[in-house]
Amino acid sequence: MSNQTTLNEYNGFEIIPPKDKQATPLIIHIPHSSTFIPDTELTTFSLSSNKLESELLKMTDRYTDDLFPKARELGGIMFVNRISRLVCDPERFPDDESEPMSKKGMGAVYTKTADGDQLKVDSFNSEEKKRVMDQYFHPYSKALEEEVAKMLETFGKCFIVDGHSFPTIPLPYEDPNSNRPDICFGHDSFHAPSESISALENICRSRNYIFSHNEPFTGSYVPIKYFQKEPAVKSLMIEIRRGTYMNESSGCKSQQYDQTKNFASELLDRIVASL
Repeated sequence: MSNQTTLNEYNGFEIIPPKDKQATPLIIHIPHSSTFIPDTELTTFSLSSNKLESELLKMTDRYTDDLFPKARELGGIMFVNRISRLVCDPERFPDDESEPMSKKGMGAVYTKTADGDQLKVDSFNSEEKKRVMDQYFHPYSKALEEEVAKMLETFGKCFIVDGHSFPTIPLPYEDPNSNRPDICFGHDSFHAPSESISALENICRSRNYIFSHNEPFTGSYVPIKYFQKEPAVKSLMIEIRRGTYMNESSGCKSQQYDQTKNFASELLDRIVASL
């Protein structure tokens, strides 16, 4: 494992190594924290500057790349998407037939806004989509898959923490009746880290954080090569309600930011203790 941060500027992802040495099979995956849209991609958007900024405020999991750095102190790595999900969403299935969100124009390459309006220019066609997938999606998926493979080879197991946030008020494309707890733990039965979940629930109770499972969002990221195939790969999505750490109208950090960050670190401490 290299001690140097690996930033792939062309493909837009960064692999950040442990502060000291690789000591645990932990990967913190942060796919939606970036607001950055490369100049080459800006021309494919149909929104005005103000509307694009508004869309970024709605759709970006701001600061999640800063909420989970304790992983590096604990000997794990961080895999961070440095390109906005509005360009390409690495957590979606690559084909629209397998991706439920494609019906809402939010497959691997978004064509609709949170309100259902047109996001891309009329000339954005299947060839343009393939270009985006080839430049961003596929290299990202391959690199993350390789990091999981390294963990399996070194430790015989891998634990992915999928770091996200969600708005207090559901966005138009979301279920308006969904619960909005402080913390959502997302997982599926095959990759769920059952030995860790009850301990994390206890931490939430002790800190008066309301939690739920798979609501308002479900599941957790696993590379397709290992999805539903490799039980040694565990994955848990930790979704933090944005109102616990930021002003959702401005996008600025709130006075509760450090408290939430410390809480996230405590969750990671417990996860690593179970590995």
